[in-house]
Amino acid sequence: MLVEPERTAYDLRFRLLGFPIRIHPLFWLGAALLGAFTLDMGFQYLLIWMAVVLISILVHELGHAVLFRWFGTEAAIVLYVFGGLAIPHAFVTGRWRRIAISLAGPCAGFLLCAVVYLSNQQFHWASNPEGFLTAGRAVGFFYLALLWVNLYWGLLNLLPVVPLDGGQVARELCGLIWGPRGTRIALQISLVVAVSLVVYSLVCVATANGPALAFLPGWLPRGTIFTAILFGLLAYTSYQLLQQLRWTDAHWDDRVPWER
Repeated sequence: MLVEPERTAYDLRFRLLGFPIRIHPLFWLGAALLGAFTLDMGFQYLLIWMAVVLISILVHELGHAVLFRWFGTEAAIVLYVFGGLAIPHAFVTGRWRRIAISLAGPCAGFLLCAVVYLSNQQFHWASNPEGFLTAGRAVGFFYLALLWVNLYWGLLNLLPVVPLDGGQVARELCGLIWGPRGTRIALQISLVVAVSLVVYSLVCVATANGPALAFLPGWLPRGTIFTAILFGLLAYTSYQLLQQLRWTDAHWDDRVPWER
């Protein structure tokens, strides 16, 4: 469901832990668009944000790639607009192996989040023991952005929406429970969740996170126009895949020629 973007003359290429890494030029555009909120703070904060996005997505994809290697196949990593791909050299057999690979990306981000938080608790490089930022505004922003991106983006990625990691896990689990109907059920779940998040994001934008949403807990991220667009596109993807399944079911004939 995810397709590797075409190679360009402006790709940045290197190797990390033995994995080939390719950064498509549109990755930088996507990171900058996601960090547009920093522009009123100063251009340096946009650069810090883009560095946080680069580190976080790279760690996420390395989580997938390491599990691919663990299960016997190498993988290449491509960072693209609003995300990345870990592309294996061979298909991994075993439903539980594929689930573990899908979960490895968010778990790598959670691990990075824990390392950043615990290192600050131990050495206070960004805040004092009371939690007040003390290392300067830029360092404090870097610290909080690393925590926020790796925690909340990881949780967002675990939602059962195709093709997010949670959507891949949901598809495997639905296949385990419902067999051949599992993919259809997983896509239906994906469509409902994605549409619900579009509605939630639009309500947040329309009410400017005002009193209408006061009943929500403070730790729950509020939707933005970007999340509305993102989950709108993912909802459309799930709808298209469901339509393809319906067409296939309607035109599939498994009878041998002389039975038709």
